[in-house]
Amino acid sequence: MDVVLSFLAGIVSFTFFLELLIKSIKTKRPNLILWTIAIGMYSFATIALAFGLYSGWTQFSFGVFYFFGGITNVPAFGLGSAYLVFKKDTVHIASGIYVLFICSAIYSMLVAPDINLLNIQGIPEGRELYEISGPRLWAILGNSIGSLSLVGIAIASIVKYRLVNQDLATTNVLIAVGAFAPAFSGVLLALGDGTSKALSLLVGIFLIYLGYKISQRIDFSKQD
Repeated sequence: MDVVLSFLAGIVSFTFFLELLIKSIKTKRPNLILWTIAIGMYSFATIALAFGLYSGWTQFSFGVFYFFGGITNVPAFGLGSAYLVFKKDTVHIASGIYVLFICSAIYSMLVAPDINLLNIQGIPEGRELYEISGPRLWAILGNSIGSLSLVGIAIASIVKYRLVNQDLATTNVLIAVGAFAPAFSGVLLALGDGTSKALSLLVGIFLIYLGYKISQRIDFSKQD
């Protein structure tokens, strides 16, 4: 069940990624570009999870899963949503910092000691495999800053736009909840480690897709 759900989540998220990619190329809207990057990372992490559960974890599959799913993913969602709420010039600066963050995270992954993945059942935990000064540090930073940003943007959207632009407020709330969904897979642990994570990824991608679809109703001429 966990493998099937993981592959299904991977296929769904990758299909969504292709749709977003085409749309972002056509419109060149910064929020869509960042969401495309975020969903691309989401799909790569989900596919890596599926292969890890199916054929056993390798340095490469876990590295892809941890880097895209545990380090760089959440901040990209936050930046995409920020472009709908704040001035572009301000978010451009944050996006530049995010690029530096990605480069630093890549370096930390490349120089990290090899990890022991033998006899791993289910999904490996980064805290059991990496030192706090290595990739774990970037995972903590990325998830903390990204999560705070998503929550802050969702609240700001509700306060600022709930009466004048409900679609924008709803979009950012759904994106935030969808991005957080995989983090709450623990509430489904009765289904098993892999199954709960795969199911939470499916729920997450559905909510994010719903938020994206609602965002298509926004009149962006009023945002620019």
